Amino acid sequence: MKKFNITCVIGTRPEALKMFPIIKALQADKLFSVCTIITGQHRELLAQLLKSLAINVTINFDLMKSNQSLTALSAKLLQYFEAYFSKQPCDLLIAQGDTTTVLMAALSAFYKKIPFAHVEAGLRTKNISDPFPEEFNRRAITLAATLHFCPTQSSANNLLKEGIQKNVFVTGNTIIDTLYAYLKKNSDDEKKSDKKLILVTCHRRENFGKPLLHICKALKKLAERNPEIELLFPVHPNPNIKKVVEKQLSNIHNIKLSEPLDYEALVPVLQKAYLVLTDSGGLQEEAPALNKPVLVLRNETERPEGVACCAALLVGHDTNTIVQQVEKLLTDVTAYESMSRAVSPYGDGQAAERIVHLITQFFL
Repeated sequence: MKKFNITCVIGTRPEALKMFPIIKALQADKLFSVCTIITGQHRELLAQLLKSLAINVTINFDLMKSNQSLTALSAKLLQYFEAYFSKQPCDLLIAQGDTTTVLMAALSAFYKKIPFAHVEAGLRTKNISDPFPEEFNRRAITLAATLHFCPTQSSANNLLKEGIQKNVFVTGNTIIDTLYAYLKKNSDDEKKSDKKLILVTCHRRENFGKPLLHICKALKKLAERNPEIELLFPVHPNPNIKKVVEKQLSNIHNIKLSEPLDYEALVPVLQKAYLVLTDSGGLQEEAPALNKPVLVLRNETERPEGVACCAALLVGHDTNTIVQQVEKLLTDVTAYESMSRAVSPYGDGQAAERIVHLITQFFL
């Protein structure tokens, strides 16, 4: 039987988490020969995760540098992908999401006339510059893609509205596959704390500068006004985040700053959390699956399903809004239960299985 050569591309830690179940499912199928490229867009964060996931890397472009411009990164990626494809056979290229890595992978595949499968296709905001550059990236990726694996019907509808009619599939989000796999491994037997734990993450480019200062001011005010809470803030290593957060929030007794959590450590924290404050796309998907309210530190989200079903609420970076909404969930039982009981719209943990089945149908 002919084997088909599949190349999977990973640039960042979230991409690894969402590609992991697909890579494992492809490797288990005798129809496919699987190669995995990493570009190193998240070098330190990605290395520890790939090891824990036991993902074997075929080639590492390792081309990330501190404060590298998008132009420089894009140019390097195109050159590296061209060199790779000139030597390696590829029947299908697969990548997830909307980073510069994924955009350049899709463009390279288009140039080489290689079919491109886009995982988590169809996410949209109303503003092409928000988030920057991801919203532009995902729209451009769609134009180059052959197979569109959408996490929800809403994301599939976005593509249909744009005239994309062929090979649009609703699969669920693969992060739920990964989350459920980790839940099976996790034993939640640690001693419970009397304090209500609030998990905080913030890393997106649009929150650099003044927005991050406003967010830190809100966290400080919440900690001071609500001694019964504990805020855990795993701090992203990007200096635009790390320097500001450490300066603003160190030495506050009920704010704990930590190194980024690996996924195995993150899952039990999510299980224990009372609520989540985040600008992360992944946590907007994971928290509702564990019945945790999410307050989104952004003005726009490409994941409106969580907001629509009342599992998430956009609070932006206004200090007073953040404080008001967190304190509402701390004191208003009805408001909290309304969010925590919302049914997750992001899937049932079988997305990778559906994706591999659809890929098989594509070839056969």
